[in-house]
Amino acid sequence: MPFYRKRIWTWLYLLLILCVAISLLCSWLQKNRLDTDLISLLPSNGQNTQAQQLAAKRMNQRMNRDIVILLSSDSADKTISAAQMLQKKWQASGIFQTVTGKIEPDVEALKATMQRLQLAVVSENSWRHIINDPKSAFAQQAQVLVNPFAERSILSPDQDWLGLGNIIMHQASPDGPIFYNVQTGWLNIEENGKTWILLRARLPEKSGLISVPDKLLPLVQATQASMAQKNVQILMAGGALFAAENKSSGERESQYMSILGMGLTFLLLLMIFRSLRILFLVLPMAVGILFGVAATVSIFGKIHILTLVVGTSLLGILLDFPLHWLASGVIQQHWQRWQALHIAGKAFLLSLVITLLGYAALLITPLPILQQTAIFSAAALIGAFLFSLLCLPLLFSRTQEKIQPRFLQVMLSLGNAITSYRLFVVQKKWPLLLGFILLGVGLLNLNTQDDIRQWVNLSPQWLSQAQKVGELTQTAPSAQYFVIQANNDDELLAKNQALGQELQKLVLHKQLSGFQSLNQWVMPTAIQKQRKSDVERLLKNSDNWQDLVYLGIDENNIRNYLTNLKQLPVQSISQSLNNDLATAWQDLYLGKMENGEIASIISLSGVRQTAALQKLADKNNKIYFVNNLQALNQLFTHTRNQAIFLKLASYVLAILLLVYAFGWRKGLLLLAVPVLSSLSCLAVFAFVGWSLSLFAIFGLFLVTAIGMDYAIYVSTEQMAVAERLAGVLLAAITTMISFAILGFSATPAIASFGRSVAIGVFFSMILALSLLPRAKNKG
Repeated sequence: MPFYRKRIWTWLYLLLILCVAISLLCSWLQKNRLDTDLISLLPSNGQNTQAQQLAAKRMNQRMNRDIVILLSSDSADKTISAAQMLQKKWQASGIFQTVTGKIEPDVEALKATMQRLQLAVVSENSWRHIINDPKSAFAQQAQVLVNPFAERSILSPDQDWLGLGNIIMHQASPDGPIFYNVQTGWLNIEENGKTWILLRARLPEKSGLISVPDKLLPLVQATQASMAQKNVQILMAGGALFAAENKSSGERESQYMSILGMGLTFLLLLMIFRSLRILFLVLPMAVGILFGVAATVSIFGKIHILTLVVGTSLLGILLDFPLHWLASGVIQQHWQRWQALHIAGKAFLLSLVITLLGYAALLITPLPILQQTAIFSAAALIGAFLFSLLCLPLLFSRTQEKIQPRFLQVMLSLGNAITSYRLFVVQKKWPLLLGFILLGVGLLNLNTQDDIRQWVNLSPQWLSQAQKVGELTQTAPSAQYFVIQANNDDELLAKNQALGQELQKLVLHKQLSGFQSLNQWVMPTAIQKQRKSDVERLLKNSDNWQDLVYLGIDENNIRNYLTNLKQLPVQSISQSLNNDLATAWQDLYLGKMENGEIASIISLSGVRQTAALQKLADKNNKIYFVNNLQALNQLFTHTRNQAIFLKLASYVLAILLLVYAFGWRKGLLLLAVPVLSSLSCLAVFAFVGWSLSLFAIFGLFLVTAIGMDYAIYVSTEQMAVAERLAGVLLAAITTMISFAILGFSATPAIASFGRSVAIGVFFSMILALSLLPRAKNKG
């Protein structure tokens, strides 16, 4: 007696299902295991050095943790009131680490910082201007004292006789349209007579694309509605907004696609079998999904939303074996369920092994999303197969399901039509030649370009707002940047300065809109020490400050100021950044690496041409140009080629198994079904104009498994032709329903996957049925 007929194995398997369900539930209650991070789809080891890895993390946080908000209306008071309300509401939501709006600086702390940094951060041009003509510098301060309308430093005159405070304040605000409104305390942007107020909201450290808060999108939508009621225009930009939108749409898609796919599948089966008992087939599907989710979470710690959406499409495939089994009873008058299970199970087991080998090959690919989907699919198929083998026969133990006669007649007619066309092709030859010509033309024109931006659906709403925010702030965060490593602070700043000079040329030639580097903020220690000598020379010539003396300023007061200035300690890069004035540059400093070197980033904005930037990289000098989009596209090309190689390798394994089971001639004939199905799918992609993405390639792995399953099933001679015909048609129709629905997904990666499988399954069905002889209606 086979093991699957022993009740002990059935009870043990049911106990296993219960344990898996409880374990998954407990794991999910402890921590949300659903991942919506686009970055987590990519390899974690894409960068070569520690500095590059840290830079990638820092830039991702910079682009995805921060949300920039711009507000404007027909009234300044209304705009300020709206900004105050938004800042208060968002800060009270508990979603954000900080919400920066109205600036109320600690004046005393700011004064102390400015005094400490006077020699360290004043630009070289400004310092040279003072030292080369110190008399004018002191005279300008004398004018400030007597002119009530002159711009004044927050430092008192006796703390800043050279006017360094104002210079530092201007340098602390990078060049751009954003300015601090002293009267209101808000950051403003002027645009054609319209004033915008700028706010920034920063998510907690582990948020952003990695873990977007569930409450973020509802808060954003409520804020938009509230501002619309107040006639206040609002613009928002930030990677977290796209992540929140994708998470919401992905969850909705997963729900409605599952419901729609399952609903249509079982509605069709109810119409065909006219028995509610067919609803028991939902059980192996549910068990399969449970095992898939549990296996993915246990191995990866989480499951990506794309994996879950793709997983729901397996509903049709999980029904293949039960339908092969039930279809054997459509002709038989006295159906023997265990005998039918033995025949169908033997054929399905061989195709299952070939399928699992294909999934195992995908684990070699470097993309986590393919690895996750392979684990999910393999676990789901095994779980559903075991349930169908051990438990499902007990639910169909009394009666035999019968197919609706009209559907049976349609099946027989379709099968005979395919058989007749096969005979026509074999006799005439020209249709076969025409088919191969069309196949060749399609494959030659196949578009294989892949891009991560084609993986997800980027909301036009957030894209347009992000573009407008970029135009107004004149900051367009770029996926390209430089990483620089050096042995010490001075060497690092020297490299930043040298590279900055070359980048400035590209700005002048409109190939780059701007850049930001540490040397724009702090001077090397050698220059700071030179400035001490410059101050010493100033002290020796009292003629320089006579304009102040004429106003009654005590000369000792000026000397004390210069003496204190000369004695200021030299500031390292990290010391100069440890204050609120340096906020714009803090993310650029990566600190000390494990090898003792220090590193920094030069961020770029408005990149229009990468070729010139690539030429500025110098690995020997440890200056690295990082172009994430280009690197990802190269990775996709490599992974796609690797996947194609693995697919070919899976065919080699398949032919070995098929030859062992059926011999060379029949084995090659059976292998032709999935091979030609995959090639025909590629040709359709080419003629329609769809790009062959990585997800489409992964879909072809599934097509190979399904085509192999159908080919092996139709070769099972222990069953009548009509039984095999019914089994393939039922399995193919339910599978195509699931994947055709995926083809309408708003997420391009999911749509590509669904289309490739649906089209591939269609050709697999036609080619597999063409191997059958003419069927006779015995019913």
